[in-house]
Amino acid sequence: MRFETRKQIRFHHCDPAGIVFYPQYFYLLHEAQEDFLAHIGYPEHELIASGLGVPIVDLKTEFLGMCRYGDEIRISLGLTRVGNASIGMHYEIHSCPRAPDVGTSLKLVARTVVVCSEVPHGKVRSIPDGLREALLPYLQTTTENKP
Repeated sequence: MRFETRKQIRFHHCDPAGIVFYPQYFYLLHEAQEDFLAHIGYPEHELIASGLGVPIVDLKTEFLGMCRYGDEIRISLGLTRVGNASIGMHYEIHSCPRAPDVGTSLKLVARTVVVCSEVPHGKVRSIPDGLREALLPYLQTTTENKP
């Protein structure tokens, strides 16, 4: 199972040419992570308030096309790994068609690893059992994700 969310490309995401400035994609990916955690019942702001953070420790990105001001995008998120303390995430950003007969287009692929840690000092800790249970349905088992 994969989680999906839609976003609108806004003025603040873009450079003067109206194209998404690449660092803004990382904000969009983090928003998708927050949307996902809220969707599974663990809003990130509540995790942080309880003393648990999930900072990114590894990030790999492939930029495959441009998104422009006004585009609607679809961000999908699936999990590649649920370890003792780490979670591997696989994202795809697709632009959505402006006309009904035009297909979507893959614009970005990203892979991240987040690690459960105590806030504020960052000591790594195990993923809590309830969070682990909520994550597991999104664990992808395709050969693409296996080492």
